[in-house]
Amino acid sequence: MGKYGVRLKWLSVASFEIDFGTKTVVSDPCITINECSPCTWENVEKCDIFTLSHGHWDHITDFPVLMEKFPDAPVLCGTLTAVPFMRWANANPMRVFPMDANLELDFGDLKIKSIFGRHIMQPGGIWDTEERMRGRDIIGPEPNFLNLNLYGSIEYRNYLFTAANGTKILLWGNTPDEMAMHTLAPLQPDIAILQCSKQAPEQLAALSKALGAKVVIPHHMDIYRTEEEYMPRVEAFRKAYLDAVPDGTFICPKHGEWIEL
Repeated sequence: MGKYGVRLKWLSVASFEIDFGTKTVVSDPCITINECSPCTWENVEKCDIFTLSHGHWDHITDFPVLMEKFPDAPVLCGTLTAVPFMRWANANPMRVFPMDANLELDFGDLKIKSIFGRHIMQPGGIWDTEERMRGRDIIGPEPNFLNLNLYGSIEYRNYLFTAANGTKILLWGNTPDEMAMHTLAPLQPDIAILQCSKQAPEQLAALSKALGAKVVIPHHMDIYRTEEEYMPRVEAFRKAYLDAVPDGTFICPKHGEWIEL
């Protein structure tokens, strides 16, 4: 372990394995289905706690197999998401922790706080969204999986992890607008893992500066995109961030490789 006493491994999209030493968190496990990542669910080495940001398919598809692999790990998710998630995954209700915004759970040597968020803008109204989702082969008409994906458009949970040594990590994925800036700036994490898909690099850099994070790591840039295709966007974020925070550290993760922090 490095200065902050943690290490993390990017698996796919928003899925990370974060090792805090005594506790390991796995976020948003959609791994195997992503053709742009060489990892599968088998690359997850350990999990004490799962976190789920929202119910869109590209954040949940490996839950059933990983919940079987790690049968004692609870799942933290939004309140709307909890019931359709349990029905879809046939999960024991005692394993699922509905997280209201700003609820913090204390696991002894790791605290996890849920932070309110909103999904990035999608086109059309709710009926357009439902029709679009029904038309995707990966979603289809199964009601619980469809509801998970619909609720994923209106309920989002970011997470702030506080380790026993005081290290704070923010795992975030929304639009870096004024609301996000005011909501997140007081958190002041040491490490910020920020979504870099459709967000403007300059906005992400401004958010990173407001957060005061010493280390910034992008995620969610690989869905439907190879490394060659997504690196220009990541590089634009890196440049904008270092212009705004010259003494900061920007790390672009590689699928399946541990980063010591």
